[in-house]
Amino acid sequence: MKILTTLIISFFFIFHSNSFSATKEPLTVIQEIKALGVFAEPKVYPAGMLESFSKSCVKFYCRANKATKIMSKTFQRGPKYHQRYPGEQLYALAQFELYYLQQLKQNQKKLQKFVSTWPDKKKYGKNVVSLIKLNKSREKMRAALGMDLNTSVEDAMERYWVMGDFLNNGEIKKNKIDKNTKKRAALLTKYKNAIKTFNSTLKNKENLDLYDEIQK
Repeated sequence: MKILTTLIISFFFIFHSNSFSATKEPLTVIQEIKALGVFAEPKVYPAGMLESFSKSCVKFYCRANKATKIMSKTFQRGPKYHQRYPGEQLYALAQFELYYLQQLKQNQKKLQKFVSTWPDKKKYGKNVVSLIKLNKSREKMRAALGMDLNTSVEDAMERYWVMGDFLNNGEIKKNKIDKNTKKRAALLTKYKNAIKTFNSTLKNKENLDLYDEIQK
């Protein structure tokens, strides 16, 4: 199971690198705002996610708050916990979708005011930048499983949850790894980190220019 988890994580990295390393024309401010989407409460939830809510927690506000707390706690867990329960991080990504929707809903009026006065005035620029950052994170998370921002929230949550169930249902076994394999793994990790850092540097420069345009 540990080997399978490593393979899946490697797949995430490869897919992520291929998806975001390609040069593409940066979006305008208005295009970035349109990419945020429009709030709509999910029509269905993964069965396992519903079980994590109390029976009285039926409103979106309650479910989003509950999911946010669980997600935050999961991401703060250490590596040993995630080795024992590898699917929990996938569940957390499903819960992140609710957190994002909650932020989008809370800032709807501010987004409308920002658009109505742009570019003469820059009302609520910090709020807009915060949402764009969240959306870019959401885009990267989805891309790791072959999804994009056009994928419905319902489908995204279900896919994360199914993969989480798959990982958690496996049996963890310790396997001996020879020295040469360990060396190759170390070199591969070093190479991946170098590429990731390079791509992140390029992307961050582009993003920082966008954020400055919105706020300054």
